[in-house]
Amino acid sequence: MIEKLKKEDINEAAKVYQKGLQMEIPKGYSSFEEIIKKLKERKVFIYKENNKIKGLISFSPKPQGKIRIDFICVINLRKGIGKKLMKKLADFAIKNNINLIYTNMSFKDKRAMNFYKSCGFRKFGKYKSYQNLTLYRIKAKPELIKKQTKS
Repeated sequence: MIEKLKKEDINEAAKVYQKGLQMEIPKGYSSFEEIIKKLKERKVFIYKENNKIKGLISFSPKPQGKIRIDFICVINLRKGIGKKLMKKLADFAIKNNINLIYTNMSFKDKRAMNFYKSCGFRKFGKYKSYQNLTLYRIKAKPELIKKQTKS
C-alpha cells in the first residue's frame, strides 16, 4: 500500500532512507537528523507491507511544472515496489499538471540507471558534483512513466 508519509512513520522512514543510502553506488551518507529534516521538508510517498515501510520516494515540486526526485529507495529489490512508487509519483504529477519529472544520479550506479530507464527516463545532461563525482541528469514525462510502470 502506498500512502503519504505521516508524522508517526518518520523515524521508520528515516531508517529505510539510511539503508537506501548504503545501497547507492557510491554509498551516500546523511546523519539521521539530516534525513529527518529532509523528510519533513519534502513530499514523500511510502510503500508499506505488513505495516512496515519497504520503500519510499521523496520529491520536490519545482517551478514551471516540474518535479525533482530527491531520493527513491526500496529495501527488497526486484519486487516491483520501486515501479509502484514511481507510478504513484506520475499519478501525482498528472493530477497536479506537472509535465516533467527529473533527477540526478551517479554514472557509476548501473542498477539505478537500468531502473530509471525501465520507467522511461532518459539522460539530458551531465555535470560534476561538489565531490567531483560525475552525475547524469535524467528526465521523463509523467505520462511515459505511467505507461512504463503499468502492472
